Amino acid sequence: MRTMYALQRPFIRRSARLALSVGAALALVTGLSAQAQAANGTLSYKGTSGVVHEKVNPTDGVCYSFDEPAVSVDNFTDTDGRLFTDGLCGEASFFLNIQKGSSLVFGGTKPKSARLGG
Repeated sequence: MRTMYALQRPFIRRSARLALSVGAALALVTGLSAQAQAANGTLSYKGTSGVVHEKVNPTDGVCYSFDEPAVSVDNFTDTDGRLFTDGLCGEASFFLNIQKGSSLVFGGTKPKSARLGG
């Protein structure tokens, strides 16, 4: 004689598989929609050697390390950014904010990396 528990076991397994499948599909869809957004425009800097480096439509939240310290930075994107004095966008080396659509020129301390958005 089968107990009520034995009769429910296959139902529980099917329900668990269905819930796992739905959860995985939801995570996939949510993960794809949560991808980082790109800023529209160009982030550029002029290094101490005078060479201009550009990144078109840079991704928000990504640290962009400069090949050399920047004497100027142009943020001609639609997203505000942050400049750092190290090459890794470390919070301890935060230098200053750079607003969207603006340019900054540096004399003494020079930034070595930038991050837009979050």
